[in-house]
Amino acid sequence: MLYLCLFLPASISILVSERLREDKRSLQELVIPYLGYTFTINLIMTIIYHFIHTGKIKSYNSQLFTIDFTMQYMLISLIVAIAIACLLFILSKVVQINIEVKEKKKDVKKSSKSYSKNSKRKR
Repeated sequence: MLYLCLFLPASISILVSERLREDKRSLQELVIPYLGYTFTINLIMTIIYHFIHTGKIKSYNSQLFTIDFTMQYMLISLIVAIAIACLLFILSKVVQINIEVKEKKKDVKKSSKSYSKNSKRKR
């Protein structure tokens, strides 16, 4: 139950974001967004859980995920997952970031050090 609660909401976020996008991404391009959604959703759920159950339980473990807790966690995390995907879609339509990379021309001066056969280096 623990792994289901941790990784399923990010899958829902990916599905929602792919439905909203015009251009489709390949499976390899979805790995980084999936990890980002997983981290963000679990961070938000940890904050929500901390405020609801202040001081009762200090960490997540497999004994905590009973059927009741799992259902509550999944309901809230699925709502958060859909909200985050929609929010990122809206932000991507409103905000546009352009990055321009210019290559700096290096003035390469070759050093003309030449050593004769008879010159000795100091050791």
